Amino acid sequence: MSVNIRNVDLNLLKVFDAIMREKHISRAAERLCVSQPTVSNALNRLRVLYEDDLFIRTAKGVTPTSKAVEISTFIRDAIQRIESTLDTGSEFRPETSHRKFTVALTDYGELYFLPHLMEELGKLAPDVEIVCLPTPGAMLNLEMKSGSVDLVWDWKKIDDIDFVSDKIFEDKSFCVARKDHPDIGDSLSLEQFLQSEHVILRPTRTHIPLIERYLENMGLERKVVTEVSHVLVIPAIVASTNLLAAMPERLARHFAKQLNLKIFPNPIFEKPVSVYQMWHKHFENDEGHRWFRNLLADLVKTF
Repeated sequence: MSVNIRNVDLNLLKVFDAIMREKHISRAAERLCVSQPTVSNALNRLRVLYEDDLFIRTAKGVTPTSKAVEISTFIRDAIQRIESTLDTGSEFRPETSHRKFTVALTDYGELYFLPHLMEELGKLAPDVEIVCLPTPGAMLNLEMKSGSVDLVWDWKKIDDIDFVSDKIFEDKSFCVARKDHPDIGDSLSLEQFLQSEHVILRPTRTHIPLIERYLENMGLERKVVTEVSHVLVIPAIVASTNLLAAMPERLARHFAKQLNLKIFPNPIFEKPVSVYQMWHKHFENDEGHRWFRNLLADLVKTF
């Protein structure tokens, strides 16, 4: 079907963008301050316009089709460009903003930094909302392109010119053991490390622990007896067993205080591991987004 832009209601694109961000018809309506039937009618018109379903209903809302994902970046960029022409010097005001930021900070980031972030937001931007996703950052490229995810942290840098990746902090690898471990005293040697049994974070398609790569390069292997899906359960296992575990230094020190653990520098490698803060380039000149990512960058320097 041949379509001329003169015959297209450009408000439909705002509806598309709202649905893409919220993945839910009712929440998109709330975002736009219109009724749900209005959004549903607009979606029907969009489906005719693009000759595609665009969004498929699910038990939790809607999920975009491949066509919707394909066009989402162009629509988001177009809307932001138009909005930038209407900005006559007004600036983002965090103290009065009701903006929602959707982020993936890793479970490490959520545990260690999110409480500090919420404390700061309570002082600076009390009505700003934070939504944290459990999905690893490296798996959120499409969501970042669509604008439904604002920011991700990950150990793995996104190698794509459409994304901005800044090193936000780095952490050394440490090992933790229970205070009264029968075989480990005040230090941890490489030999003790290799002779001990370990609990580790289960490798995934996007995450292979760096320590495993170092061991492989050294022609060594540790005794793994337990694999878990979340790093936050590891300290409790260590506290009640004779297992060792490796984790970032900040987490190791945090749990050492809480669970009466002892910590040691990792005898396998001493080089700090980098964590990257990443976003799609269409957020680059967004004043609110810039304020938020700078707030996070300043926060990690303090804690």
